[in-house]
Amino acid sequence: MKIAIIGYYGHNNLGDELNLLEMIKLIQTQYPSADITVFSGGLGTLYYDVGYNLVLADSLGIPGYRDTLNKHDLIIIGGGGLVFLGANYFNFLEYGLKVPYIFSRVGIDDRVVSQPVLEKLKDILGRAYDVTVRTTYDRELARKHLGLECKVVPEAIWNYKAQPFPLATHGKKILVSMNAYASRFFTQIKEALTKMKTARSTFTVSMQDTSKDFYYNILSTPDNRTILPESVSLHKKASFLASVDLVITSRLHAGLVAISHGIPAIMLKSTPKVQFLLKELNLNESFVESNINESMIDSILSKNLRPRLIKIAKHMRELSKAPIIPKV
Repeated sequence: MKIAIIGYYGHNNLGDELNLLEMIKLIQTQYPSADITVFSGGLGTLYYDVGYNLVLADSLGIPGYRDTLNKHDLIIIGGGGLVFLGANYFNFLEYGLKVPYIFSRVGIDDRVVSQPVLEKLKDILGRAYDVTVRTTYDRELARKHLGLECKVVPEAIWNYKAQPFPLATHGKKILVSMNAYASRFFTQIKEALTKMKTARSTFTVSMQDTSKDFYYNILSTPDNRTILPESVSLHKKASFLASVDLVITSRLHAGLVAISHGIPAIMLKSTPKVQFLLKELNLNESFVESNINESMIDSILSKNLRPRLIKIAKHMRELSKAPIIPKV
């Protein structure tokens, strides 16, 4: 079977690449001899070593893109937060496609809602062979705006297991990983880490090397931080997340990977998907709407949250093992 996967890949984004890795594993469990090609727009350079064929869709043009996709047996759009209610990124699906396609474990973003876009998305998703979303809150948006009923299946990244890296440290290990969407918190985090009572070592690492995350991490941490290397393997970078006592982040998958390894994550308001995840996990106390301070950090570090988080992760892992490709 020839399978095309379409998503935000090839952008040196740790979470998306790990999610894709686990998606491919699930597909290969169903179809061991599947011939998989990944299509993405944007960057033409991937610095990680990956085990898949990446095609830059932008270079094909819409007619060429459709012709190429029509040579496959199935198209999988996902995972990741790909459905934006204010912009249609799926014009290549509007007509001319002769093979079935599915939307797999996608997120929906309603920060901007456009009625003309909704009409197109209703048609495109309505013709999909199958649609699944990653949280119940994405399903609510699908019902509200698209009149679409779909199943909730957690992202495949829940199945990823990292080997902790032995970080040199004094006191508790705190890893900070920020992006532009949470700029209001940069100074707050730095002050909180400076004033907290618990002995700690602070680390930073960027979840997307080609973005400005490195700069945002510097703004968010005291001068005695340890800056972890950027362009290392996916597995090495994930091992950093699995090695600390607390992750402070505005990045969805940084928090998810931490939680999946039993490590508490303070997740800051950035895009809706962050709050969707924590509500799904019943971890609302880990979500920061407007203010983070040293008392919150000290309090979390004083608790043994690992058993609860491991239980949550086990449940999500079982759900995420569901097949990517629906049975006919």
